[in-house]
Amino acid sequence: MSLRDLFLEARKTLGDPGEGEAALKRAYRRAVLAHPPDREPEAFRAVRDAYELLLDPLGRAIELLRAEVPFAKPPLAPPPPAAPGPEDALADALLRLAAARVDAEALLDGPAEGGDRDE
Repeated sequence: MSLRDLFLEARKTLGDPGEGEAALKRAYRRAVLAHPPDREPEAFRAVRDAYELLLDPLGRAIELLRAEVPFAKPPLAPPPPAAPGPEDALADALLRLAAARVDAEALLDGPAEGGDRDE
């Protein structure tokens, strides 16, 4: 969650309090009446956190930016390749047969001059 999203979520939690500290306090008091701490502790905690964030946004932003980034596990290794099947064995045998018929010295010398293969 980005820093901007945190501030937008805080404003949404307090019901878009408007501008200024007085408007923020009014919105906080309305939210506390709607979510009293003895009946809805989780909702009250969210309201309190939103109020504290909007009351001192610069301090909270600096705190969030200085926070340590949690370690992420490395991705899993890809699965090993499948064992060669019968079609792979046939392709391998054909490749070996073709390689056995090629004259290695002719390959090292380069292409024949004039394009004539039958000499």
